[in-house]
This record gives sequence, structure tokens and C-alpha cells, in this order.
Amino acid sequence: MFEIIPVDNKPVFAFKVTGKLTDADYQIFLPELEKLIREQGSLSLYIELDDFQGWEAKAAWDDLRFGLQHDKDFRRIAVVGDNNWERTGIALTNFFTRAEMRFFSKDESDLAWDWLQENTQATESITSLQSYQHILSPVDFSSHSERATLRAIELSQRYNARLELLHIIEDPAFYTKPDAISADIPLNNETLYEQAEDNLRKFAKRMGVAGEIQFEVQWGRPKWAIIYWARKKEVDLIVMGSHGRRGVEYLLGSVSSSVLHQSSCDVLVVK
Repeated sequence: MFEIIPVDNKPVFAFKVTGKLTDADYQIFLPELEKLIREQGSLSLYIELDDFQGWEAKAAWDDLRFGLQHDKDFRRIAVVGDNNWERTGIALTNFFTRAEMRFFSKDESDLAWDWLQENTQATESITSLQSYQHILSPVDFSSHSERATLRAIELSQRYNARLELLHIIEDPAFYTKPDAISADIPLNNETLYEQAEDNLRKFAKRMGVAGEIQFEVQWGRPKWAIIYWARKKEVDLIVMGSHGRRGVEYLLGSVSSSVLHQSSCDVLVVK
């Protein structure tokens, strides 16, 4: 079966494949994918294989026919799995598609996302410097993001710039207070989204800007979701903490560093 992975990054469509794919699975899934292609144009695909057992005969034909019809509609295709036969299958599939396709092991999922995003980064010509007009402050509800948000508030007031808070939902984690996490409570996507919005409202109130600024909750991998959102909203400064709720090893090495080097706008990392 196919299961869509929620990611708010329009150039990339992510989904999980489990068990043995049937013709019925494709009859449900392919119309949704075709609709997305019509609406957004060419896409990159992130495909996660979980206990994948191949295709029924009719489903295999569905897959091949769709791939040949929409070959030009895919930029890059990253397949994440853990079996050698899956890797071999991807190598063979490369003969039938013009899209760049690459296989990654399960522990290389971050590399897969990085590879998909490489050719979606905007390039800009050098222009004269202007005052900041739109500042983005990514928030993970830690004390470090509080400090970064305070700096973002100060800069927005100094430059009379619009300030926006952004929280990225990466996995089913439930936050009850800053720096505290409990992952034992089962939550569906809707409940998780509502909880994140509520926490973001409370965070804005603690920062003294409730009702004054815009805040957003998005799905995805934090580093690329932040970069994508900043580009989409034409942000010219990202202000974020050097540490996060999972410690310096997680955020500084993975998220802050990636945003700092990959973003097309200025980035201020607050110690």
C-alpha cells in the first residue's frame, strides 16, 4: 500500500510503500499523483520502502506505464530502503527513466533529503543591500529558541520588519513545556498539528508578541522545511538558536549548520 508522508515542501512529494503493491493500490494512488503533477508541474519524489514485498503482475505494469508516461515530470527520485534487492531494482529502473534516481539505506534518509533539495535552491544575483523587511524565527519551544526569538523581535523592531514564527513537526512528539518531551502518547496527525499550534500560541504569549505577529506550523524535515518556507515567503533574514531541544549534537550539526550554508537569505545563529 501507499502512505503519503506529510511534508510541506511542494517541490518534493514523499510517500511510504509497504507490503506487496496491487492494482487496487495504484488505482487509488496514481490519480492523486497525477493531480499533483497537473497543479505543480515537475516534482521530486521521496519514496520510503518499509517491508516492501514487490508488485503483483498487474501492479508492475501500472508502475511501468505510469513511469513511461510521466518520465519528464520527475526531477529526482530518492528511494530509501534496507535490502540489496531493492538497491538492484533501482539500478535497473534507471535504464527506463530520464529522471535522476538514487537508492539510500534507512540510516541515510537525511542524505536523501539533502540530495533531493540540491537542485531546488534558488540562485540570486548580487544586488545592493537593503534593510530587512521579513524576518523568520524557527521555534522548537526550547530555551535556546526563546533567546533567538527575543533577538528576532529586537531586530524586527529595529528595522520595522515583519516577524514570523515557524514550528516544524518532524515526528509524533508531544511537547508539554519547554525542553520537555514525551513520545509515549499516541497522537494522530490532526491532534499533533493542533497541539503544535497551541504550543506556538503559548510561546508567542511568553515572548510578549501574542496577536502581533504571524506564526505557522508546517510538516517536514526541519532544515529543509525552514529553507523552503523562507524562500516561499521571501524572507530576508532567518534568526535561530545554535542549540535545540535535542541538544547541540542534533541541532547545531544538522539543522542550524544546514540552514546557514544552504539558505539563499541571511541567517543569524544566536548562541
